[in-house]
Amino acid sequence: MEEMLFLPVLSHFENGNFWTASGGRMRYRVDPATGEEGQPAVLTAQVWEGPWRLQDSTVEETCTFPMTEEGLEQLRAWALAWQETIHARPPKSLEETIRARDARRAVLAEGGEE
Repeated sequence: MEEMLFLPVLSHFENGNFWTASGGRMRYRVDPATGEEGQPAVLTAQVWEGPWRLQDSTVEETCTFPMTEEGLEQLRAWALAWQETIHARPPKSLEETIRARDARRAVLAEGGEE
């Protein structure tokens, strides 16, 4: 069964808008970056397992794609692959997710990685 994953049209990103969404337990965020002089514009995507927001989670991968229609389709394929990977894992209990969230918050409170 092929999963559906909604991404906005390219002009959404070309106008400087980010996108945050989910596909089941998979969460992702896409940020556009206009290229420096002589550099192409890109889309930077981050993926993590829910249920928590990005700041309370550990990013599993960050990947960059060209800000083009082809890049948007590459991003879609990447996100769908991550959705499949995350959904293949056994679901975590509420207690496990709360412990992971609290551990992440502790790292950030100590000035750890962002």
